[in-house]
Amino acid sequence: MTTLNIEKKANPLLSDEAQELLCFATISGSKSWKDVLNLYLEIKAKNAPKKVLMLLEDIGQCEYTSMHASMGDGLYFDTSEIIEEGEDEDISYDNTLPFQVKYHIDQLLRSENKVNIHDLHGKFNYSDQDLSVLLKINEQPEKILDEVIQIKLVNSENDHEKFAAQLNGYFSCDLSPFESFSLIQYLDKNFDLEYVGLGASLLFFIKKPSFTLEKLDSLFEELDNIYSYNQETSSRLKRHLSDHNYMILPYVDSLDIFDLDG
Repeated sequence: MTTLNIEKKANPLLSDEAQELLCFATISGSKSWKDVLNLYLEIKAKNAPKKVLMLLEDIGQCEYTSMHASMGDGLYFDTSEIIEEGEDEDISYDNTLPFQVKYHIDQLLRSENKVNIHDLHGKFNYSDQDLSVLLKINEQPEKILDEVIQIKLVNSENDHEKFAAQLNGYFSCDLSPFESFSLIQYLDKNFDLEYVGLGASLLFFIKKPSFTLEKLDSLFEELDNIYSYNQETSSRLKRHLSDHNYMILPYVDSLDIFDLDG
């Protein structure tokens, strides 16, 4: 049974916005991807204009690599400039989260940090096994979801900017945070695919009401250029997106950590 649990503040000194960025709610017991997406839309409607960000797969690893990614060039935020001497360091650090997210949004949007989508062409060279796994992930997302999904609320202008609340891309062979943001922003602005959330390897998208199948060929021309799909993968993913309201894409160079045959 799918259960939604709204988190309560463990410490009254923690600001509401910081709590929402740490963890606004969790979803547990879900065996249905459809239920998860329905809850996403429900939470979104109830908490607008704040944006909803989900952490969906291998959350522990996702948080670990996100921590390191956020310390990279152009993204490091010095919390010591905000935390005053003598304050409780743990609570004070958590209360800086809204400032960190704003800083990361500003950095992602800076013109000198912008990555052109064409710069991602040829980024990945997946094996046939990787592509087979990607198809299975899209066909049965519930198989790769964590037992407890985390939900954050983010004060951002739009859905692609909420990536700043859990940016990722730590390893050099993966998409960097700036590259992932470029892809997320591009899919949102050009193809009406809304960024839902991420895990340690994957980016999750849902169709916006304005999504149209007329752009499907153009969309997959770009995705083929980035991911080097073989013909079968491209055709099946295109058919999948025609028939379903979501799509899942990787930002890592290999999907061999997923065992979906068991």
